[in-house]
This record gives sequence, structure tokens and C-alpha cells, in this order.
Amino acid sequence: MGATARSASANESTSPVRELVVPDPSSSVRWHQHDWPHPLARWHYHPEVEVHLIRESSGTVMVGDYVGPFEPGHLSLIGSFLPHNWISHLDGADTVRQRDAVLQFDRDRFFAAAENLPELESLRPLLDDAARGIEFSGRTAVEGAAAVEAVRDTFGLRRLAAVAELLCVLAESPESDRRYLDSHGGSYRLDVDEAERFNQALNYITDHLADRILLRDVAAEVGLSRDAFSRLFSKATGVGFSRTVSRMRVTEASRLLRTTGLPVSDICYRVGFTNLSNFNRQFRATTGTTPTRYRRLDQR
Repeated sequence: MGATARSASANESTSPVRELVVPDPSSSVRWHQHDWPHPLARWHYHPEVEVHLIRESSGTVMVGDYVGPFEPGHLSLIGSFLPHNWISHLDGADTVRQRDAVLQFDRDRFFAAAENLPELESLRPLLDDAARGIEFSGRTAVEGAAAVEAVRDTFGLRRLAAVAELLCVLAESPESDRRYLDSHGGSYRLDVDEAERFNQALNYITDHLADRILLRDVAAEVGLSRDAFSRLFSKATGVGFSRTVSRMRVTEASRLLRTTGLPVSDICYRVGFTNLSNFNRQFRATTGTTPTRYRRLDQR
């Protein structure tokens, strides 16, 4: 693909798809940051709600059955048990230092506190919507990103105040600043073996996006029959193998349209489409516009 795109491989991490979020005994939330690649940068879920900020790099974000692009400043809210992953597309670099800033908290703990602090009830609509995953844009993304960073290095009441400010920014965000990601707000729970195989499959697809990718080849790569692999992909994504690959190709094409001057025809073949008509059709179905118009709109 020209740019290297990879997520944490099975050799880099053998942790299950369910991330164990170790609570901070001194705080109602957990704030942390990490590089990419990293063992946490994989297709995973957890019962905690997550506010996730991407500081550097661009690439592909996957949330439930959604696949789309991300850039620096990408801010999202991920609900309980909703799987997610951000795959950076690198141009020559091996690591993105401190790419992710993450805040996680227990939804039920907040609502239990609302019995004595009724102001917290105002968060319920936001956290209900988070079941589908929310991507924020506009002023909300800018203010929300600053609020995420403000939580860092705070303690005690100052941390509580910083978290309250962040959640207030997100809860009061207008609908025009929100994009709901997963189509139905479901959970896609995989066991340990399924999770490892699915992450191996994602790594293979990402690294071979420009090539011809057949279901049987990826199934063989992860040691499954075609039927078993097809069932795994549907369970993991909700939309199946072919549609996921197509969305990943369109997402990489979107990135190249925004960040390079490559002709549309070159981008078409570089992301694995075999003819322009199919590329245009799939791009329009995913983004609502043509590649040429997409580039013009982005340059305004």
C-alpha cells in the first residue's frame, strides 16, 4: 500500500479480546496513554465506557460493524462491550509515540452514585448513545480533546472536576457534532481463540490490502476452514468478510485522497480494487460521494 499499516500482531500480544481494565483505587476513572503498535491496540472490548483520543497519525478505525478513517484529534466515546480498534497507516515510521490518550470508567458505578448525586443522571442519554459508539467533530472534538488532556496528572477533587468537565462537553454536544458508528449497538463477544484468529486476520488483510484477498486464503492463514472463518468474521464484525475488506479499502483510499496528490486511478489499484467502476461504486456506497468529489470537498 506504500504506507505500512499494521496492528499489534499475535506475536506481540496473546491477551484475549476482552481487555482487563485495572481500576485505579484512588480514582473513579482510569486515564492512560500508549504508543502504537501496542498490546492494547487490537480488536478488543471491555465492560468499561471509554473516551478515546488519537493524538498522532491517520488510519482506519473499527467500532462494531463500522469501518472508517481517523486523523489526529479523532475523539470518540465507546460503550460497554463494544469492540474497537485503531490501525495507523505509517509512512516510514515504526512507532507512533503516545498516540492514544484513553479515559475509562464503570458506567454502573456512575449511575449508582447518581442515587446520591442526581446531577449525574444527565449523563444517561449520552452513555445510552455510547452503546453504538460516537465520533465527535467540530467544536466538540476540539474542546473534548483538550478536556481529555486536562485529566492527565490530576488527583482527588481536581481529577473529579476535570472528568466532569470532559463529560459535560460530550453530553452537551450538538447532534451536528456527532456521528453514531455501530449500526445497532450490539456486542460482539469472542472467546480467546476466536479473538487471536480474528486479530491475525485483520493483520493479514491490512498488510495485503493492495493484493487480491480471498476468504479461503485468509482462512488458511489463521488455520480455519472457509465456513468456520466466515462465521468468525460475521460474529466479530456483524457484516462479514467481503464487506469489511471493501470498507477497509475505501477507508485507505480516503486517506490517500486527503493526504497525497496521487491520481484517483492510481489510488484505486493501490488499495486493491481491480477496476475504476467498481472502486467508484464502492466508494460512493460507503461515503455517499465519488472519490473525485471527496477530494474536492476535503480541500475546501
